[in-house]
Amino acid sequence: MIDPPLALIADDEPPHPAEHKLLSRTVADWLAERIISGEEAPGARLTETALAEQAGVSRSPVREALRLLQSEGLVYIVPRYGAHVAYIGIDDVEELYACRMLLEPACAGLAVEALDPADIRQLDMIRRRMERWCDEGDGRRFLAENVAYFRTLLIHCPNGTLRELVDLTWKKAVRYWSIFARLPQYPRGSLEQHRHLHAAVHSGDGAAAEHADRLILERALQQIRSALEQPAGTLR
Repeated sequence: MIDPPLALIADDEPPHPAEHKLLSRTVADWLAERIISGEEAPGARLTETALAEQAGVSRSPVREALRLLQSEGLVYIVPRYGAHVAYIGIDDVEELYACRMLLEPACAGLAVEALDPADIRQLDMIRRRMERWCDEGDGRRFLAENVAYFRTLLIHCPNGTLRELVDLTWKKAVRYWSIFARLPQYPRGSLEQHRHLHAAVHSGDGAAAEHADRLILERALQQIRSALEQPAGTLR
């Protein structure tokens, strides 16, 4: 299960990340919350020495935390120039999701109509893994399987150009997906909403899949917007 935010572990003063056994992951979560809440400004340089001092740890877990956040799209690392905060903002996410809603539902609808029984069995397996990680409260693994489900589905869209455009929006959306793994109610609500898309997969109903995917994207946008508007320390 995802650990509670650092600010909620104690009633008085938040403990340093050094108090947690999974040090690099905890430092990454601590820094991610600072980035998402705006405490670390977009484009700001993130120095290992300063972060290690703030977090009360050595530079080694900070270095690994920065790599983790780079993989999540919250940080970008430039050789010889160091790590910087990626841009995270409501205007940016609304523009991005407007594009996703134009492209992805249509792609999902076409993909569902092109599936064969073996493809559906593969999606069933991923769906079962999603259910498992949801039941175990593992938001990160649930998110990974959720992304895998959509990648496995949309690869069957017969319109190659549409697939490429969807993939481009996904590359820009990675930084926001990182937010979902930190929302405690995300897996259960997502799984319930995802049920309608999976039913469309089994029925081969492209129109129903398109509608279900649009609702999923609308909910995702609302959740990201809410997370970005929350005060620091209340994200997870």
